[in-house]
Amino acid sequence: MNSIRLSVFLLGISFLLFCCDSGSELETLKNSLEILENEIMEKQKEAYEISEKISSLDSSNKVVDFALVTSFTAEKKPFKHYFQVQGVVASKKNVLLTPETGGMITSILVEEGQKVNSGDLIATFSTTIINSTIEELEQQLELAKYYYEKQQSLNDQGVGTDLSLNEARVNYNRLLKNKNTLLEQKNKFSLYAPFTGFIDKLFVTVGQSTSPANPIVRLVSLNHMYVSANISENYLGKINRGQFVEIELPALNEKIEGLKIKHLSKQIDPINRTLSIEVPIPSKDKIIPNLMAVLNICDYQTDSSIVVPSSLILENSRGENVVKIIEGGVVKEKKVTIGKQYNNQTQLIDGIVSGEKIIDKGKKSVVNGQKVNLLTN
Repeated sequence: MNSIRLSVFLLGISFLLFCCDSGSELETLKNSLEILENEIMEKQKEAYEISEKISSLDSSNKVVDFALVTSFTAEKKPFKHYFQVQGVVASKKNVLLTPETGGMITSILVEEGQKVNSGDLIATFSTTIINSTIEELEQQLELAKYYYEKQQSLNDQGVGTDLSLNEARVNYNRLLKNKNTLLEQKNKFSLYAPFTGFIDKLFVTVGQSTSPANPIVRLVSLNHMYVSANISENYLGKINRGQFVEIELPALNEKIEGLKIKHLSKQIDPINRTLSIEVPIPSKDKIIPNLMAVLNICDYQTDSSIVVPSSLILENSRGENVVKIIEGGVVKEKKVTIGKQYNNQTQLIDGIVSGEKIIDKGKKSVVNGQKVNLLTN
């Protein structure tokens, strides 16, 4: 009867806790609730002990109440601990293509989203002026060649002078060199793809005048992808080049394991006190630059350790971490030393050995020394 009254009172306290808006009152009610929970546990233990005495004295009482519980078998297995940082996907080849010379755009041979190969022609620019200059130079070159060949013929006949022949040769070679220079410059009035990739964006249209400072297209390669992140200097002692990383891509609901840190910056940003890292990732159609990523960086691992679900670990009235195990059909409370915690799993350093059965469901309703029946999970 006392247990029922305490349970009703506990429910009333829980309702007040839910409705309370004041911070101080909320903390007070939380403390009251914790005290009552401890009192209920003590009363349950006392009631169980009295029930055991009655059963031993009353031979007519043949029914023994066993609590029903489930268990988790402790065993050693590998354990890894990670810490998380936010990052972003980037490409090693993501560039704005600009012309070497300015001028009016005469043609654009690509469109947004198109894949181009290295060396493909992307756009051409007006060459009217340089074509006119080349035509004029070709006329001068033709005349210089005729004069040079004439001087060579006269010199072979012993009529001309060496000075005239040298002057004709120098003039002809100069004009020939100027023509080749102009032809090289004319080639710069065409824009070519420097690598294989996708035309992400066009910035200009045909007929528009542009200069070397103005971008024509953005070219992106999806074959050289990586995730970049800035990490607080507090983690400097926990990360190294070659360290294992798991990357989550929330937008794609995808997780990539077995990756490694390839680059670790050699200086700390003096403004935000972070250092940058890079982790190469496999190329896929949906993995594109600026996609948000979450990096799980492994800072601790062991090949063999007792690891249990974090929910199995309780805290007693003295603030100690404990678990409840089944030993000979009876509940036994054991103090444990916890290590690292990750992904709802906790490493136990001491207190539990492999093979022991830790109570899972029903752990809060049983007390030390109580007999229990084990249900199959």
